[in-house]
Amino acid sequence: MKTPYDAALRVQQREIDEMSAAISNQSGVLGEVEKARDRVAVSMSREADLAAGDLAVCSHAYLQRMRGERRLLTVRQVQLKARLDELRDQAVDAYGTFRAIETAADGYRQDAERVLANAEQAGIDDFAAMSFIKARRAVRRETS
Repeated sequence: MKTPYDAALRVQQREIDEMSAAISNQSGVLGEVEKARDRVAVSMSREADLAAGDLAVCSHAYLQRMRGERRLLTVRQVQLKARLDELRDQAVDAYGTFRAIETAADGYRQDAERVLANAEQAGIDDFAAMSFIKARRAVRRETS
């Protein structure tokens, strides 16, 4: 049964789907940044071990650059986590709104079904009353 809430439900469902896709995308980007940070850490460790074993290798500039990259990746990771938390909060709000609209639509359907059931029962009651009245009239005619 269609309700006046159906359009709002579709819009809200679309918003939830878009947020879900955005959260998924943001999680993927965050995962890539975390992997990049891990690669930088491994590279720095490997380079430090290499430099420790060979005094002729000067890795100071490389390690400085990698520390800078790691800092940038850490900042990016913090930003992505904050954005992901924000998206999750928005998704919770959107889902709450969706559930509220869905509850209102269910209430509308139940009210409509109750009205139909009451009308049907009233029709049955009217039919039974008419049958009773006709039967009484028939009995009166026979006795008169």
